[in-house]
Amino acid sequence: MKKRLSFGILIFLSLFIFSCSNDENTNSSGLTESPEAIIQFDNSNFGIYKGVFIGSSGIVVINVNNEGKVSATMIIDGTTYIFTTSEVTQENQQTVINFTSGNDSFTFSVSSNGTNPEISNLTIAGHPNANIILVKETSVILTELFEGSYAGIGNSTDAGTFNAIVAGNKMAVLAYSNTNNAYFTIDGTINNNSISGVTSTGTNVNGTLNGNNMIGTWNDSQSNENGNWSGKRTY
Repeated sequence: MKKRLSFGILIFLSLFIFSCSNDENTNSSGLTESPEAIIQFDNSNFGIYKGVFIGSSGIVVINVNNEGKVSATMIIDGTTYIFTTSEVTQENQQTVINFTSGNDSFTFSVSSNGTNPEISNLTIAGHPNANIILVKETSVILTELFEGSYAGIGNSTDAGTFNAIVAGNKMAVLAYSNTNNAYFTIDGTINNNSISGVTSTGTNVNGTLNGNNMIGTWNDSQSNENGNWSGKRTY
């Protein structure tokens, strides 16, 4: 009886410790708080790449042998797409991988040291003219993905999608204007949760990061247009 009791206690403690360990890596929203990337691949083509999708709205995560496998996942409007490849990749080499998921496909390329990751030849059924930006995650800085929107106020009629990548004190945004039917990007910085940046079209962007939410304003001094934007972390 004592042996059975001790064994039962050990199982309980093991499950409790495992549960606590998992909880430490996620927040109350179920989002990870630790990088998925492995330290040995921080300066390699291998590792984890994360990005945001517009053409509808979504996120993308690409795993290049970070855990001994090559795969990609997209979550678009709540629908998950799993991409695979039969191609073999070599470490510390310029890399080009063709991913497929049924009739959907794209090409991922990255330099030998993990810089300049890009996606091309993107074909997703029901999402024409889609676009993606992505960055390489490192083992020391968590990369977070946000999805949101922006809109003008007053006489400013511009509105669209505003999806952001946050890694430490840097923010990269892919946005799409429904009014002008055009993509644009934003390079931003985050200092003590205060966001500032400039779009590729010259518009100033400011805001605040508060946990899994970001909110702010935009102002175009040339056209005298301005408005608000917001985003919520989804990965």
